[in-house]
Amino acid sequence: MKGFSLLVLGLALLLSFLKLLREVPIGIDEDTTDGTATGYNLRDIKAPAISGPMLKVLSYVAARSILSPFILRALLNKNGVHHIRQLAGTKFRHLPTSRYPVHRVNVSPEMKRMADLHKKFLTKGIHRRDDANTNYHGIMDFYNIYLSGKATPSQVMEEFILGAKKLDHLHIWSSFRPDDIRKQAMQSDQRWKEGKPLSVFDGVPVALKDCFAAAGHRLCFGSNIASCVEKYDDGVPARKLRDAGAIIVGLTVMTEGGVSPLGYTVSFDGPFNPYEPGHFPGGSSSGSAVAVASGLVPMAVGMDGGGSIRLPASMSGVHGLAVTYGRIVDGDHSSSSMMKVGPLAATMLDVALSHLLLGEAEAGSFYSELIGEESIPPPHLENVVDDAGMVLSEKDHSNLKGIRLGIYWDHFQHSDPEIYEACLASVRHMEMMGAELVNITIPHMRELSLSHGITILSEFAFNWDHRFFDPDYKLEGNTEITLALGRAVTAAETLAAGRLRTYGMKKVCEELFRGLKLDAIVSPTLGEKVPKPRNGYRGYGESDTARVYRTMRYIPLANLLGLPGLSVPIGYEEDTKLPIGFQFLGDAWSEHKLIRLGIQLEQSTLRRQP
Repeated sequence: MKGFSLLVLGLALLLSFLKLLREVPIGIDEDTTDGTATGYNLRDIKAPAISGPMLKVLSYVAARSILSPFILRALLNKNGVHHIRQLAGTKFRHLPTSRYPVHRVNVSPEMKRMADLHKKFLTKGIHRRDDANTNYHGIMDFYNIYLSGKATPSQVMEEFILGAKKLDHLHIWSSFRPDDIRKQAMQSDQRWKEGKPLSVFDGVPVALKDCFAAAGHRLCFGSNIASCVEKYDDGVPARKLRDAGAIIVGLTVMTEGGVSPLGYTVSFDGPFNPYEPGHFPGGSSSGSAVAVASGLVPMAVGMDGGGSIRLPASMSGVHGLAVTYGRIVDGDHSSSSMMKVGPLAATMLDVALSHLLLGEAEAGSFYSELIGEESIPPPHLENVVDDAGMVLSEKDHSNLKGIRLGIYWDHFQHSDPEIYEACLASVRHMEMMGAELVNITIPHMRELSLSHGITILSEFAFNWDHRFFDPDYKLEGNTEITLALGRAVTAAETLAAGRLRTYGMKKVCEELFRGLKLDAIVSPTLGEKVPKPRNGYRGYGESDTARVYRTMRYIPLANLLGLPGLSVPIGYEEDTKLPIGFQFLGDAWSEHKLIRLGIQLEQSTLRRQP
C-alpha cells in the first residue's frame, strides 16, 4: 500500500511538471479581448536578473539542463504570452497573419522626378543658413575642408588613427586596420587632387556595425574572435559607401547576436558609454554609437531589430534613424521580419545625406522581390531642402505649421519624471513652431509589445540554431538564455503574434497615420535614465530580461510594424549629464518627414561632446 501511495505521488509530481510545459489555456479574458478594453495596459515583466560567474551556471540550468523546458515555459506563461493567443483567437480571428511588415505604395512620376533631383545633393551637398548647436564635425565639414585644400584625406586620417588609439579604453572596434585606412585615404587624395571626388562622402571616415561584410575585415557578430570570418567582398552598405568614396575605417563592436539593447559584449569587453564609462552605451549597435559620439566618425551604419539603432543613439547622445522595413538591403538577414538598417550620425544633415546614399532600392534583392521594386519609393528630402540643397527656414517660427504629431499621453508619461519633462519640453517647442498635437490611443500595447518580443526571439533562435548546438561555438550566458527562450516559443504563439502585427498595421498605419493624417507619433526613446551594469558584469555580461523589456518600452512598434523611427538627442540628465533621446515614429516610407522634424529639434538643442 505504501509503495502504491508513493507511485501515485510520483505520478502527481510528474504531471505537475509536465503541466509547466504547456501553454496557458485560453478563454475569454476581458482584460484583452473585450472590445471596450481600450485602456493603456503596457506593464513590466518579471524575470530573474544575474551577472558575474553565476550567470554561466544560470545559463546552463535555464538553457541546457533537463529543467530548462520547465523554466522557460514557466517564464513565458508568467508574463502573459497567452494574451496574444487570446486576442488572435477571438477579437482578431478575422485577420490574416502577417509574416513580414510589407508596405507598398504607388510611386508617382513626380516622386521619381524629385528623388532624381535630390540625388545631386550627394555631389553638391546640403547646407544650412544657420549653424546647428552640435559641436560635431559632420560630413559637410570634411567635404568643405577637402574642397578648400586646407587638408587632405591622408592628413585627416592620420589624426583619426591617433584619436582612435587614444580612445582604446572605450573598446569600440571589432576590426580596425590602419594600413587599409591609409590606402583608402591615398586613393581619395588622388581623386581630390584631380578635382574628381566621387561624392560629398569622398575621404569621410565611416564605420559599420559588426554584422555587415566589408572587404578586408573579420566579421564576428559580437561573438568570440575564434568564430570570426574574414570577408573578401563588400556587403551592400559597404559597397555603396565605398562607391561614394567614403573611407571605411573599421567594424564596430555589437552585443553578441544583437540580443541586448544595453550594449556590453563579453568577447570585446565593451564598448563603454563615452559620457560615463560606468553606464551602458546602448545596443546592439553600441560601437557604432560610441564611434560617432566620440567624434571619430560623422556616421556609422547600424541595424535595428528591437531599438538597436535608436537606443544606442539615445544613450550615447547621437542621432539614429531606423528606416522603413525593406528600404536598405542589409545582407544575410532576410529571414528576419524585424531588422532595419540605418545611420547613427553626428548631425541631422549626416542622417539626411546617409539616407539619400543608402536608401535606394537594390534590384534583385530579397526586399525588392518581397515588396516589389516599383513599390519602394526612392529616398528624397521633400520639404527638408530647397532645389539648391539649402535647409528650409529652420528658425521660422511657423516652420512646422501644418505638421500633425500624434501623442498617446498614457504611454508618453510612462517614464522617469526627468525624462518626461525633457521630452515634454521638446513637444512644447514643436507646438510653438506651429505643430498641432493630436491625442491618440493605441489599444493592446501590452500584446503588441509581447508580439514583437515573441517574434524576434523565435527568429533569433532560428537564425542561430546551428551556433546553439555547435560545441565549438562559445556563447555568452545571456545569449544562451535568449536563444533557449526563443526555442521555447510555440508555433501557435508565433502565428498569433503575426496576427497582432496585422492588427497593429491596420490600427497605427491606416487609422492613425492615414486616417488622422499624422506626420509622426512622438515619445521618449528611452523611458528611464541611462542604466548602469550590474556588479560583476565584466567578462561575464548580465541577464536581466525585465530591464531589457523596460528599456525597450517605446521601441517595438517600429520593428513589429516595419515603420521608420528616429531618435534625436534633446538634453542631458541633471545628475549624470548622460544624454536624453526623443523619438519620432513615422508612417511607412516617411523618412523625409522624420528628418525634417529632427532638424527642427536639433536646432533647438545645445549639444556637447563627451
